[in-house]
Amino acid sequence: MARKDGTRSKLHVAKKHPTAATRVRKDDVTVVLTQAFCVTGHNLIKPGVQFQGFDGIHLLVSDGKTEGLVVVSPIHGDRSKSGVTFKKGAKLEIMCPDCRTPLPRLCRCSCGKGGWLRTLYLTPDLSDAHQAAVCDIWGCPRSRVIDSNEILSEFIEAELSEEEDAEEE
Repeated sequence: MARKDGTRSKLHVAKKHPTAATRVRKDDVTVVLTQAFCVTGHNLIKPGVQFQGFDGIHLLVSDGKTEGLVVVSPIHGDRSKSGVTFKKGAKLEIMCPDCRTPLPRLCRCSCGKGGWLRTLYLTPDLSDAHQAAVCDIWGCPRSRVIDSNEILSEFIEAELSEEEDAEEE
């Protein structure tokens, strides 16, 4: 059962859409990862498969039966990927293609399918302050590169969902 405390009970997640004044237009800003590291320090962004002219993030992915390389877009919010495919909803192990070390769990994904956000470090020193994450459920609508602000939102939303599920039981 999830722990309840005074701070969390005062926390509310608002699902508001951006206004015209706060919306960032795609034509104005594109955020692209230029480096992403596994926990042992290998850079996962490699030449080869490109997305809109940018090198992709290379991941070794397995569902327990099939294993192969998946290259995901380094562009913030872009769900494009290439390589091996899996059945929608498959729970995956996501690893570094160089050392086969699994990407560490960051927090539950709020997709509601039991997924975990897996950590990609954005600096060679593997700082927790500079991370991105991908969901380990194939076809998760949230399965994309996200930044630290969205990771916080995912963590809060997933924690609140787990508390609601526990209260219903």
